[in-house]
Amino acid sequence: MHESYHSIKPQRGAVNEVDVNGQKLNRNNKCGARAVRNRIYDPENGTSCHQCRQKRNVFRAACKNPGAGKPCLLKFCHSCLKNRYGEIAQEVDLLSDWMCPKCRGICNCSICMKQRGQQPTGRLARKSKARGFTSVSEMLCKESSEELELSNSADLPIKEHTSEKELVAGLSGEPDGINALKDDHVKSKKVKREIKEEIPFPTCMELTTILDIEFTQEDVGNVLQFLEFCRIFEKALDIKKEEPGAILRALRSGQNTLVVEFQTKLLNLIDSELESSPKTASDGKNSWLKVLEELTIASDLVLKDFPVDWLKKGNSGYCNLDMSNKLSLLNFICDEALGTLKLRKYMDEQNEIFAEEKKAAKTKVAEAKEKERSLKQKLKDEIAKPVISNEDSLSNSAHAALLAKIKSEAAEARAELIGAKGTMPKRNQCCETLRIEREYLDNNGKALWKLRSYNDDVFLLQDVKINDEDASEVDEKWFVYAPEQKEEVNKYISSRRV
Repeated sequence: MHESYHSIKPQRGAVNEVDVNGQKLNRNNKCGARAVRNRIYDPENGTSCHQCRQKRNVFRAACKNPGAGKPCLLKFCHSCLKNRYGEIAQEVDLLSDWMCPKCRGICNCSICMKQRGQQPTGRLARKSKARGFTSVSEMLCKESSEELELSNSADLPIKEHTSEKELVAGLSGEPDGINALKDDHVKSKKVKREIKEEIPFPTCMELTTILDIEFTQEDVGNVLQFLEFCRIFEKALDIKKEEPGAILRALRSGQNTLVVEFQTKLLNLIDSELESSPKTASDGKNSWLKVLEELTIASDLVLKDFPVDWLKKGNSGYCNLDMSNKLSLLNFICDEALGTLKLRKYMDEQNEIFAEEKKAAKTKVAEAKEKERSLKQKLKDEIAKPVISNEDSLSNSAHAALLAKIKSEAAEARAELIGAKGTMPKRNQCCETLRIEREYLDNNGKALWKLRSYNDDVFLLQDVKINDEDASEVDEKWFVYAPEQKEEVNKYISSRRV
């Protein structure tokens, strides 16, 4: 909480101690509340901060650690939590499980440092900020104890009104102290990056079983592509829920009827725009293979590894194809269907719906943020009332109950905000009918996916290797992570993005 008391304005360069009524106090006067540099000290009614051990009438975050039947009673003021540990008192106080720095074993106050057999740090708030750290705790974690000891012995005590130039020069010990600090800051960032990049690529298992059907590694990619096509366009093409699995089982067992019927439906959709007569699965002038032949001739895509003149042999030529070729052909027809007016219209409709949902989600997040901000401000105002006002309009118990109610509402608002953010599409995410987004892609051809047609609660790894001599030769393998590896994979993705 920002400490601002408009009635108390000490002169520049002077330390004026006054009581709450504005009367000057001597330094030796220890009785009653007094103000020093816009801060009110109250030895009788104020509560002490564990870090600075000053009794002031300001908000303090209380530790929630229950301990072993003996709860922690320590409190930390806003200034100490922010400068020494990089935390906001009002925010952590809303958490039901927040533990203070002492309970976490990272407290750097003079008493705790001595108890751990270490030297007190002294004033390091300005020093840590000058070196690019967010808090004293972060600087202590990054710097070795030997370096810190040398730094402390070389530095002179910093005055309260030391200028920024003097501070920088004093820290570096050289005239060009600013450049030295910039170098330290760059090195610090580099060290952080190197530490994060040490997270190894999570191990995974080869993916060969989909819908309880066993496939070869070379076929897995085509199987997943077909399943995603059916999932996304099931309404537009009236695809039944169990139909994709039944088609794959038929392919696996060598039964062609279901597969040919599905392909014929797509080819009729493609051919309908040419106003031709519907094609059937039988041989003849209007055979589905005739349309397929026209598509392959017009398409830039060359169906590799297919037997020569297999189309000329009619249905028997198709039946003699192996499963890999049949899967490639199936996806080729699905891709051609995407260019039809029916599916393009469906894509446009779904994209409009997606845009409206995205807009609604943004509005919901904005409203949740405003609600949380309003409650936080209300909490700050209520906490500050006993300090800036002498009127006791509420009893202590009533005031405590009011604060507890606002805290509860603020916690609910926070949960509401997190839930609203969860409905927000990812950055630059578009409608699925236009493109399915990868979760992550590295520079070595490894892509992480979450596919709803397989299981959107697990990560899939696609490893693509291209032949340097012949770019048309691509080796693709798919792997799957166990559900319990979800957090591990997310951690790896976060470290690589940073």
